[in-house]
Amino acid sequence: MSVYGVTNSKEPVLEKLQAQQQHFRGEEHNQDYDHEAFLGQEAEEFDNLTQEESQRRLSVIVDKIDKNNDGYVTQEELKDWIKFTQTRYIMNDVHSQWDNHKNLENGKLSWALYRKDTYGFMSDDEAKEAHKSDDSYTYAKMILRDKRRWAAADVDADGLLAKEEFISFLHPEESVHMKDIVVYETMDDMDKDKDNKISMNEYIGNFIIINLLQ
Repeated sequence: MSVYGVTNSKEPVLEKLQAQQQHFRGEEHNQDYDHEAFLGQEAEEFDNLTQEESQRRLSVIVDKIDKNNDGYVTQEELKDWIKFTQTRYIMNDVHSQWDNHKNLENGKLSWALYRKDTYGFMSDDEAKEAHKSDDSYTYAKMILRDKRRWAAADVDADGLLAKEEFISFLHPEESVHMKDIVVYETMDDMDKDKDNKISMNEYIGNFIIINLLQ
């Protein structure tokens, strides 16, 4: 979808929530999640390999996981590997998005530049005034949410994000000081009637939607 001539490169918030909750679909174990957690960014490529080649590559990965070279993979070694693949994905994502923004201010990214590069020329004021009937309403909600998250990630409160702060902005679930914003965003997604409470129907309905999207 495109608004104001800018392609929407951001995932909808619901999809972000979906990514956080995809390990279990309702009560059903999601094996695809484990597949991606184990293989990292190479998971999709593995799906297209022959059985012989996939076994060869898996053997190479297992050798990397087995840090003490005893021929066995312990639970701790597996946890360390999954953490490594997750961190690698996050850092690759951060580097890629950071490099898309030019004209930094002393090596830092301003909110104005980020908003312009991501959403085009929709201003903060236009976002606040957008109505549900407007085509731009979804963009407006995302701008306001990003601005709130930006403020939380801006640890030194200078209005700019250093690259370390940008990590917290893009992946708030990885930073302790961002936990409140993660909880707020998750509850805001689930609270369909905006009464600041999560009803049983809203809670169950959220997982029904996630299952339909998968």
